Amino acid sequence: MRKAIERLGLAALVALGVTAGARAQQPGPIVPPENPKIKTVPLHPETAPTRIPPALIVAQFTANEAKYKAAYAKFDFQQTIRVEELGTAGGPTGTYEVKVLSHLKPNGERYDRLLSHSPSSLEYVHLSAQDLEVLAEMPLFPLAGKQAGKYNFIYQGTEKLDQLSTFIFRVKPKRIIPGEQLFSGVIWVDDHDMAIVKSYGKFVNGEPPSAGALPFIVFETARENTQGKFWFPAFIRSDDVVAVGQNQLPIRLVIRSSDFRLSQAKSNAVSF
Repeated sequence: MRKAIERLGLAALVALGVTAGARAQQPGPIVPPENPKIKTVPLHPETAPTRIPPALIVAQFTANEAKYKAAYAKFDFQQTIRVEELGTAGGPTGTYEVKVLSHLKPNGERYDRLLSHSPSSLEYVHLSAQDLEVLAEMPLFPLAGKQAGKYNFIYQGTEKLDQLSTFIFRVKPKRIIPGEQLFSGVIWVDDHDMAIVKSYGKFVNGEPPSAGALPFIVFETARENTQGKFWFPAFIRSDDVVAVGQNQLPIRLVIRSSDFRLSQAKSNAVSF
């Protein structure tokens, strides 16, 4: 049982909490507020040519993504996962929240330790361990390094994003690879650090959704600048609906990651 929990990590911890409940750093400039206003793709982005060829921008941010992915694996951090059922006024009518510490053990394996969880007041959303394992294994750096060769990047213009000036790219897989999670959506790239600071899209693998599959499909992700040199995913949100009789109930998933610290388990062996 212990090995199974370590293998499932966050998914197993959250699933255990949901089942029981149903029955009974250094801030970056775009850290989302408590009630973030989610913006998607601008209808009319500025389409003026960039001072840098789009192909060079892509080469730089995909190389940076590889660095961030490698660094992210060496950090400990806290994570809060909240699932909400929303009423007609937009406020939550049912919630479940769990907090975990994701850290490296001395042998370098990642382990998620449950810090706290709230009693579940969810009435209609029933998430299985398999559902939550999908969330825990969602690719956070799908465009890193050589993975970028699987995509087409279409320059869309520029947009001011809080204090940042960003380039906008649409991202589409060149071909769907069965069984592999590939990103399809939009990214915002900081024009100074050449780093992805925000993304909006879904993951496709060419397989039809199974019965009772995860209700959350499209994800909005905001990054946080850590230690002045890494842009890590700090806020993930997804809004969807579930059928309740003849009606559709809005539901929301919010995942917040914070307190990023270089793991003591690996800090003596890692340099950036």
